[in-house]
Amino acid sequence: MKKREHPRGIVIAVGNQKGGVGKTTNTVHLAAALGQGGYRCLIIDLDPAAGATRHLGVPENKFAGTFELLTQRESADQLIISENLPHGVHLITSRPQLSELDAALSKFADRTKLLEQPLAAIRKSYDFVFLDTAPFAGATTTVAAYSVARWILLSAFPHPLSLGGLTEAFRDVSDVRRHRNPALEVLGVVFSNVDGRATRLRAELESAAAAALPGRMFETHISQAVLLPELSGCGKTVFQVPAYLRVPVAQQYLRLAAEVEHRTQHRELFLQGKLPAVADGLLSVPRAFTPLDEFTLQDQGGK
Repeated sequence: MKKREHPRGIVIAVGNQKGGVGKTTNTVHLAAALGQGGYRCLIIDLDPAAGATRHLGVPENKFAGTFELLTQRESADQLIISENLPHGVHLITSRPQLSELDAALSKFADRTKLLEQPLAAIRKSYDFVFLDTAPFAGATTTVAAYSVARWILLSAFPHPLSLGGLTEAFRDVSDVRRHRNPALEVLGVVFSNVDGRATRLRAELESAAAAALPGRMFETHISQAVLLPELSGCGKTVFQVPAYLRVPVAQQYLRLAAEVEHRTQHRELFLQGKLPAVADGLLSVPRAFTPLDEFTLQDQGGK
């Protein structure tokens, strides 16, 4: 499997101003899906709850991580974990001590620039860097993430409370663009935990989100899947399951990864609203992102 030439070190913050909307699940699975496509991905867990760390099966208090990264007590390359993770995915862990970050920083530190130096040192080694943020825009780590990212991916459930979190996130992105980071753009909104049955409420919520951000909805939705929380409890992603290509939610994450690859590869066309849908250019994306019926289990090394 050989990936296309692609800009290096694309920084994507993943957020929503409400917890429990699939943000971390989408972060780890999107990175793992891109890893299957031959990309090198780094996840930086910026949430004191350490959701991404636990989801990837790493004990949250075993390693130094983002606390040391942001207080510059350790260099980034000394904090990266690569063992026993999905193919192509590395991690900088979090732990509850991160909630004490403000007290550990100098009173003169610029909170908006905490990630600039660390990312400058490591982003050239990765195709994608995912910043898994805390569900609170005022958190120091979230402010730092939004201030340095080129893209923000918004995660939501098709539920009124989740949509309220999206509305807050839209306002925060606009505020960041005005005052801190004019290069920040919304990569897209992905709905997770989607019931396969079409409902009026779901249609209304999707229409409201599409109206707020025209052209920024992802075509791919992530369905309800009991397997995902079960795997999270085991510290695994769906891409670490044998014969994962037969699992519908794995197919969906591969399609979502294709959309992310397509939009970030053609940033200007996408922002101008002139980028064709990814389905129109499937031959241009990595082999892992082609439709399922073009695969055999032998293509995946017998998995």
